[in-house]
Amino acid sequence: MPADQIKRVLVIGAGTMGHSIALVFARGGYEVDLVDLDENILKKSLGLIQSNLRTLKDAKMVHVRSIPKILSRIHPFTSLEVAEKADLVIEAISESPKAKRKLFQTLDRLCPARTIFTSNTSYLNIFQLTKGIRPDKMLIAHWYAPPHLIPLVDLVKGPGTSAKTIKTAKEILLKLGKTPVMMEKFIPGYISNRLQRAMAREIFFLLDGGYATAEEIDRAVKSSLGIRIPIVGVVQRYDFTGLDLALDFENNPSIHLVSKKRRPKTLIQLVKKGCLGVKSGRGFYDYTSKDIREVLKERDRKLIKLLKFLDREKF
Repeated sequence: MPADQIKRVLVIGAGTMGHSIALVFARGGYEVDLVDLDENILKKSLGLIQSNLRTLKDAKMVHVRSIPKILSRIHPFTSLEVAEKADLVIEAISESPKAKRKLFQTLDRLCPARTIFTSNTSYLNIFQLTKGIRPDKMLIAHWYAPPHLIPLVDLVKGPGTSAKTIKTAKEILLKLGKTPVMMEKFIPGYISNRLQRAMAREIFFLLDGGYATAEEIDRAVKSSLGIRIPIVGVVQRYDFTGLDLALDFENNPSIHLVSKKRRPKTLIQLVKKGCLGVKSGRGFYDYTSKDIREVLKERDRKLIKLLKFLDREKF
């Protein structure tokens, strides 16, 4: 389907990513069916959407008069039967290969022939999991948290994804104010997640070895990489350093990077204790004194200030 014929979007999974993706499409003027089999998660997601809209209103990114219209475009359901009306599907369920394959098999049966299928998977090869299911209309559209603020969406085409499907997906994302980055072929993690994974190994090595606290590691990054990366990225920065010096640094034998075989002990211990981060009230930091919505609002306000300062449309 051409982008201008996409009217109704089905978002499946109302958790951390799904509810925010639904908000993006509703703000963009689309009718959104938000489906989650867990009624409690669905109810919570609607509250988070309202909270996010208030944050956007305070930042003058949404007019107060438009909020009721945006909310009226989001239709919550606990059944997939609504899929029969979908023009575009955003799958945002848990990273379970079995669950994803079963879901797309069901969607193939319920959705009209025109429907485009996208998966928000971070690392699963959805094209192998869904072999034989609409290969020309299947692609990965991987969003970043929080989707209603972060511009990047990874677009990954499969062996059979048609040029028309890619064109439609790109046009829709651009209309929504997003920055689609095209991956010519599948690789787990895509670009940003692979870079984050490499950094994570060193972060947990420093924590496990007692070299620095979580607070000090964050302070170091926010005061250096956090300032530089938005301006020169991670590749162009070598041009400013000088490629000869960069080669010298790469040949430096004193810095031994962490092997992928090493297990992150600090992370494992926290998970065993039920310290899962913001959603549980405690992780590397303690959030128990604040409501989760206030924690998310504080993060979003800071992201909005940074986005406005950087004027991201120039990038």
